[in-house]
Amino acid sequence: MTEQVKTRLRRLRRMSHFLLNRPSVSVRNNGIYFSASAVDELDIDKFQNCYLSIEDGIPVEEALRVYVEFNNDPVSDENCPIRMHKANGCMVSATSTIFNQIPRAKLLASKKRSERRIFLEKDNTINTWYFPIAPQFEIRTRRIDSLPEVKCIYQLVFRENIQRIGETVNLQRRCKEYKRDNIPFDEVRYSIMNNLSDDERKTWETYHLQKYSRDVGQLPPYNYQNGRSNH
Repeated sequence: MTEQVKTRLRRLRRMSHFLLNRPSVSVRNNGIYFSASAVDELDIDKFQNCYLSIEDGIPVEEALRVYVEFNNDPVSDENCPIRMHKANGCMVSATSTIFNQIPRAKLLASKKRSERRIFLEKDNTINTWYFPIAPQFEIRTRRIDSLPEVKCIYQLVFRENIQRIGETVNLQRRCKEYKRDNIPFDEVRYSIMNNLSDDERKTWETYHLQKYSRDVGQLPPYNYQNGRSNH
């Protein structure tokens, strides 16, 4: 009788525990919470304050990164205090007026907890850590007859329901085409992307289509493929 070969098993690790080791932040209305792993990796306990910065030359409404610069300079309008937590982690507080200048970050603070947690990344060109902020369709208008001619990703919304997610080089022209096609919408939500390439814009379109599909189980009614097309 042939000896039966035993199946070999490989145990899997719970992703939530694995990810706890990665430095992360959680964006909140009253500040930015840094995980215990972030405190260790960035040596935050050696500092008292933190500067928040965006890339020079990028309009605040188009910022995709918020850089964190920990320091021991005096507290100022630009330098936010750090509050260390006894248990773990720390909070960079007094950030609300700064985030009010960054529409994407401001809207992110109102999202559910899982969406507010962001993993830190390092810009090796300047040896500085930052957290990326995804476009949130943060500009919203019901004045659909006077839309700007901007490059962006967008949502068409009808009675609070998302009808279509897309990207375009000209929002005004594209929405006129949708009206001629009789696609119903009474609100447009969009994120300006004048400083991104066509490929980068399409990547963000795909990102949000996939997120919508995961959350809802299908694409929006007037999306017929999962992004990466020309609009």
